[in-house]
Amino acid sequence: MALPDGLEWDQETRQWLVRTQALADIVLRDPHVGTLPANGVADTDHTDEVPSVSRFFNLWYLRGANHPEVSPELRRVYNAGPLAGFRPVLGKIAAERRARLLGSGNLVEDFVAPYCLDSTFALMGFAEEDWATLAKVYHVLMFAVRKRFRGERELGERAGQAFESALVFLRSALGRAQDVPLMKVLRAPAAYPWAEVALIGQLLAAGVPQVTTGLAVGCHALLGRPEVLDTVTRGEVAVEQVAEEAMRIHPPFLTIHGWTTEDCDCLGVRLEPGTAIVVDVQAVNNDPAGVADPESFCPARGRTTTFTFGKGAHYCLGATSARYQIAEALGALAADPLRVDAAAMRVTSDPFSQTVSGLPYTQYHGRT
Repeated sequence: MALPDGLEWDQETRQWLVRTQALADIVLRDPHVGTLPANGVADTDHTDEVPSVSRFFNLWYLRGANHPEVSPELRRVYNAGPLAGFRPVLGKIAAERRARLLGSGNLVEDFVAPYCLDSTFALMGFAEEDWATLAKVYHVLMFAVRKRFRGERELGERAGQAFESALVFLRSALGRAQDVPLMKVLRAPAAYPWAEVALIGQLLAAGVPQVTTGLAVGCHALLGRPEVLDTVTRGEVAVEQVAEEAMRIHPPFLTIHGWTTEDCDCLGVRLEPGTAIVVDVQAVNNDPAGVADPESFCPARGRTTTFTFGKGAHYCLGATSARYQIAEALGALAADPLRVDAAAMRVTSDPFSQTVSGLPYTQYHGRT
């Protein structure tokens, strides 16, 4: 039987791969395609001991964006309305980070990465005095997350101790956080000890790397293309449009995973419950059937041409917050631009996300 254009079967991974906008739109909106494997997960240890890596990830899936009660509350928190009040705070953090830049350096290390962490901690309501330690906690959590995505279930002794210490600090920091909308959700009665810590870990891992990549490619487009900066300066194009187009070409997430929840033929083939479907975001964003001249950089394109943040039930929880964070940072750089070596940027991928490195900058003449 001939398969629909853009659909492939990967025999090795036992997954259907989707590579066109037409099929991706079907998959991401179809009610028969869910966000969790059919077998799900269950927490079997309800003690208050610091969770192991395995139990932490059980809690990660048990409570969070996939939880039937927690998910609606989180989506309300991450709507444009509640988040709009944070934009001045994000702008202040971006301006302060911009003012700290030296005569030259690496923009990803000196501005992008620290800004993305600080702005995320601010959105979550963490006390500013905890941000420096929370940055270390984040790196420990991401070490465990990336190992897990490579199929490694546990950590060595030293890494395990660091992971345990990170969870303990994160739980204490939750107690010092401001009573922002997200914290009100977290402080609601949880069915399992450490569930709120696992949820914060999930939000950090599913947010910070992606915002960092999105901002980095946005910086590359804004500062590495003089014609783009000119159009922004003249008010012809908004920084949000620059970021959207940059993330169409270099999406922070390379894939969106779904699983059929019941018998389904939405893709033109018979799909049994539990069948894995993977949307190739980069291929879909560059599908010539849905994007005119996909290799050209055109900030004037609308959001309908990009699947970077998913669609329908698979729409990214943090899409609005990510857009606000990136826009405020790009706005600070557009107001006081730098020179960047656009050719030096490198984009690398792993099973979890894309990472940007190598974006050297220098100040314009007259700045130190």
